[in-house]
This record gives sequence, C-alpha cells and structure tokens, in this order.
Amino acid sequence: MMRWVYASALSVLLVVELVGLGLFAKGFFPYKKSIPGFAGREDQPMDIGRGLNAPATAQHNNSGVSAEPQYDRLVLMVVDALRNDFVFGNESGMAYTQNLLRSGAALGFTAKAQAPTVTMPRIKALMTGTVPSFLDAVLNIAESDTSSSLKHQDNLLWQLKTHGGKEINMFGDDTWLRLFPDMFTRTDGTSSFYVADTVEVDTNVTRHVRPELERDDWGVVVLHYLGLDHIGHLAGPKSPLMRPKQREMDDIVRTVHEIVADQDRKRMAADAQAKPTLVVLLGDHAMNEIGNHGGNSQLETSTVFVFIGSGIAGQPMADHGRNALSKLLASNVQQSSLVSTLALLFGVPIPKNNLGLPLPELLGGYSDRERLHMLQTVSAQIYGLVRANENNAVAVDLQQIIANPAVYAKADCSHIDTAGSQMQCKYEAALAMHRQASSNTDVSNVERAYYEFMELASTHLSRASSGYNLQLMTMGLVLMAATVLGFAVLCQFGGTSLIHFKSRRLAVSLPAVGMWATYLLSTLSSSLIEEEHQFWYFWVQTLLALRLATNGGRYRTLAQMAAFRVVRAWNQTGQFWAGEPDVRQYLNAPENAWLVWVLAVVTLGAINAAAWALHRRYWRSVLWSRAFRGLLAYASVCVLAYHSDRSHEGLTLGVWKMVRACLPSDSARLAQSVYFATALLAATSCAGLRRAGAYVAPLDALTGVMPLLLLLSRPHNFAVFGLFFVICAL
Repeated sequence: MMRWVYASALSVLLVVELVGLGLFAKGFFPYKKSIPGFAGREDQPMDIGRGLNAPATAQHNNSGVSAEPQYDRLVLMVVDALRNDFVFGNESGMAYTQNLLRSGAALGFTAKAQAPTVTMPRIKALMTGTVPSFLDAVLNIAESDTSSSLKHQDNLLWQLKTHGGKEINMFGDDTWLRLFPDMFTRTDGTSSFYVADTVEVDTNVTRHVRPELERDDWGVVVLHYLGLDHIGHLAGPKSPLMRPKQREMDDIVRTVHEIVADQDRKRMAADAQAKPTLVVLLGDHAMNEIGNHGGNSQLETSTVFVFIGSGIAGQPMADHGRNALSKLLASNVQQSSLVSTLALLFGVPIPKNNLGLPLPELLGGYSDRERLHMLQTVSAQIYGLVRANENNAVAVDLQQIIANPAVYAKADCSHIDTAGSQMQCKYEAALAMHRQASSNTDVSNVERAYYEFMELASTHLSRASSGYNLQLMTMGLVLMAATVLGFAVLCQFGGTSLIHFKSRRLAVSLPAVGMWATYLLSTLSSSLIEEEHQFWYFWVQTLLALRLATNGGRYRTLAQMAAFRVVRAWNQTGQFWAGEPDVRQYLNAPENAWLVWVLAVVTLGAINAAAWALHRRYWRSVLWSRAFRGLLAYASVCVLAYHSDRSHEGLTLGVWKMVRACLPSDSARLAQSVYFATALLAATSCAGLRRAGAYVAPLDALTGVMPLLLLLSRPHNFAVFGLFFVICAL
C-alpha cells in the first residue's frame, strides 16, 4: 500500500516539475509576433511627397517604385567570425581591403551583432532583418535540423530571386542550404563542425570563385568561409595562423573585386542598361579573446560590413600612420541594416518582418525625392510590425496627413504614455514633414524624423522579441522549487535520511537539495549563461569538502580538491573575469613554449601508461590488447604532430624530426588519421572486451577517445586532461 502511495506522490511531483519547466521555457523563449507571407510590389507605399493622386510615370508607378536599382549583381562574402579589428586594426593582414577603404573605393562599418552570436541565428538576422532567439542557438548545433528553415518566411534572398529575377548560387557553410532549401541554383556546401580543418574547408569554396564569377548567368553569389572561425576555436585570435588566414581572405577579396570590375566594364559597354556589381564583405559574428563566441561581449558582437563597388562613395582617409582606420572600429551600425539597405539598392520589396534601418551612407546616389520615398517605404514596413505587435497603434490616414500636414508635423509625441501610440505619432509626424518638404530643397529634417521613428520602433520591437516574460519564469521556478522540496519531504517520511554518505561519494539529499535550490535561484540572474561555470566550481568543491568532513580517505579527497583548484585556475572564462591572469596566459608566453610541449608529452605519455594499466586486467586476448595500445600510441603521436605543425614554437628535437617524417605530411591528413584511429579504438575495445566479457568503466572508455579530445583542444590545455584523469582515478 505504501509503495503505491509513494509512487503516486512521485508521479505528481514529476508532473509539477514538467509544468514548471514548461512555464519557465515559455517565459525564457518569448513568442515573436511576425507578419506571415512575402512582401510584394503592391505593399510599397505611394510617394506621399507627390500625393496619392499623382500620375504614374516610368519612375513612379502604381506599385510605389520610385527609383531604379543601382546594382545588377551581388557578391556576399561571409567570413565566419570576422572581427572588426581583423579588417580595420593595425595588426590586420587584409592590406588590399584596407587600401580600398583608405582610398574611398570602399565603405566600412563595425556591424553590431546581437546574441546569440552563432552562425544560424546570425544568418537569419542578416537575411530577414529580425532578432534571433536563443532557441536558434540550440538548432545551430543540429546539422540535420530543418525546423528552422526560412522557406516560408520572407527574406532578402527570396525577394532577390522572385522580384529581382536573380539566379543565386552558394558555396561554403551548408547552414545556408538548410535555411534556404530550393533557393540556390549551384551549390557546394561544407560542414561547419569539422573544426580541426582550417585549410580544405576554405579551399573548397575558393576553387569555385573564378569559374563562377566569370560566368554571365548569375545574379547573386554567396561565399561563406569557415577557416578563420576554426582557427579561433583551435588556437585563439592571436594564433600564428590568424594573419596568414587574413591574408588569404584578403587575396580572395582582391580576386573577386578584379573579376567583377572587369566584367562590369564589359557588360556596361555592351549594354547601356546594365548596372555594376556590389561586393559585400561581412562577418556573421566575431570572437572573444580566446576565440570562442555565442555571448554578448563587445568582442563577440563587433564584426564588419565592407561595401565595394562602383558608386560607393567612401571618405578617403589621409594615412597618418597605423591608426588611419581606427575610426571605423567605432563606426557602429546594426547588422540587421543589411536587409533594408540591399533591398533598396537592388529595387526589391523589403522583407515584411525587417527591423533594420537603411544605411544613409549608401543612399547618396539617389535624388532627395527618391531617398525620402525610400525612407517612407522602410518606415511603412516597420510600422506594419508596430501594428502587429501593439494594440493601440492603428492604421494611418494618409488623406488626413496630406490635407493637414502642419498639424501632424508639429505634434508633440514625447508626452504620449503608450508605446504604440507614441510610435504612431512619430510616424505620422515624419510623413507630414515629408509632405511639406516636397517642394523644399532641404530634406535633412525629414530624413532625421524618419530615422527617429525607425530607431524608436526597431529598438522597442527588438526588446519585445528578445525579452523575457518574468512572470511565467517566476511561476515555473516556484513549481520546480516546490518539486525539490516535495521530494526531500518524501524521502524523509519514507525513512531515507536527508543526509547520508556512502564511501567515496555523496549518496543523496540535503546537499543535493541545496545545490538544486541555489541553481533555481541562479536562473534569475542575467549572467547565468556567461558565468554558470562559477556555480559548478563552487558546488564541486563544496561537495568534496563535505565528503572530507564526513568520510575517510582524507588524503585522496584533498588531492582531488587541489587538482580541481588547478583546473579552475587554468582558463579564465565567461564575461567578467575572462581577462584575468591564468595558467593559460603563462604557458602562452613565448619564453614558456618549452613548458607547453613538456606538459603535452607528459600528458600523452600518462594517458598511454594509464591505458596499459587499466586495460591489462581484463584484456583476455593479447592481440586485442596490443592493437588497442598501438592505435592509441599512433593517435597520440599524430595529435602531437598536428599541434606542433600549427605552432610557431613547435617541437624541433632531432628525434622528433625522425618520428615526424614517418607521419602524414599535412595537418588535414593528421587530423583524419586521429578520427580514423578513434573509430578503430572504439571498435577494438568493443570487440576485445565483448570476448572477455568485462565491464568497461567510464574512465577506461574515456581513454580511447582522449586523442580526439586533445586534437580539438590546444596544447596548453593538454595538462588539464591529465588533471582530470587524476581527479577521476583517485
């Protein structure tokens, strides 16, 4: 009878836990209201500066189009994790790009991305002008995911293909293929998760550049390079591989620019109606000081826009030394601005859910009348989103504004309390000023009014899309906390002590309840994503201290605590203390390069010695045992060679040179050897141990995959894996 009572109570607690988790998730991942469908010519407003009843002309017809496109073709060159100082900084390897910027032949900006700074949500933002969610960061990991497709969501590529008549081709990161199925005519996708490859992943893109661009049947080409991002993950932004990779990207910019410039001259000489090609160099996100990304730090969100093409009116910069481009490091624009800017330049409708403001520096080639109508078009599109999200924002009566422009232009919007009504007031004021300025040569006040409305609306809608529902999150946390307390009470009344320790490990209860309760409270912190590791640092040491106070084995526990403390000090991560001194900085100093390799060799030797000791007690077949150890030794040597080849301060001993001569010659082959050896290690372990009928402990199983983990790590972190072995083995 009591068993059924406890089973029922546990079932109720499980249901309450799931309900709480659901409420928390609903509050953490807010619902974003969007407008369904795709924008068309009919959605673009008539030019209020000309009046609703103005006669249609070639430049102004009933669809609202008021200006000819400035460009025929577009090359989007996306360099993954391209931070602004990689292009604009003094240590940049992109000399050709910098010369274009200095001469005024290119226009550069620091483009601010929004978290999460990972590829899939950033591509979504770049092509739709919307604000990504953290759910997109989760979907970014699933290479087979199709639920995040933009097939049924309005986006720039769809507009260019449908209304611009462009043939679109893509070469590079296959995330584009998942986001835009059936969009591209010719493709060659590369996986973004083979992080160890920094060469072939870019070569596979570059081999298409000249053959594709020299054809005459394309309208848009997307090139997405991954190598620079992979170098950041493997060795950080200060890696000796970083500048050569920047020079490689710069050479591709030169190649693209020279090819399209030559083609433009020929096309425009043969066809007076032809327009030039626009080349856009950009990054999807940036990287922090250790090469990672995903958060909201200054370094992770500071990427670039560089616009190159005929008609680009950049400001020539007098080169007074190494700081000539430093002002571009502070010329911040929102990354979402790309959508509306390119839509206007190519004369296609703006995607319905765009929140980006057009870049005024790129609209200088249009007349005042055309430019004002463009700003009216973007404002009308953004106001459509305002109406979809704000109940107190209603349709604007253009007839009334045209009849009484002075009344609307002088309206004081600052005293309006509701956000929707205030945005409507500013929109109407901008339209009224536009109407009044139709015969006025000074339009700067009208442009300023439009941008004030768009900035207010974009900021408000962005916050609403990326904000949290604290009420739902609080309800969810309360329910989950009640579940934890209910489980503790159930254990108490069921005869299980709230504090009970078994030998060598904590079995249940009060410490666990305290840990989960504090974790629930920590979810209320805005810094949990960046600093969650601090929570686990504290509780691991706390649990070890409790075991030290209640059990024997004090020397073993003290050794574990000491080893864990060293692990904690090895890499300062997160946001707040990322720049603090740590062991990694000491090892990365040039004078300590020898110590890095000593620790690396010792760690690999210890892992192989551990494999010998751990496996010999249950390997019944000598053949399987020797095969496992031989594969592990070969994979370990390949790992050492891989990292030595990619380092400025690699191994130079004579004995090592003899060993290196027996291994694959290039880094990609070394990495492939480690992957292949790891698969064989798994197969050998399963086959050999199944015959022996032995149980494989977690630490024993980890030995076989250790070379792969070290391949994906960095040499200065090898010793951390050795310390982990010490902690687990004690």
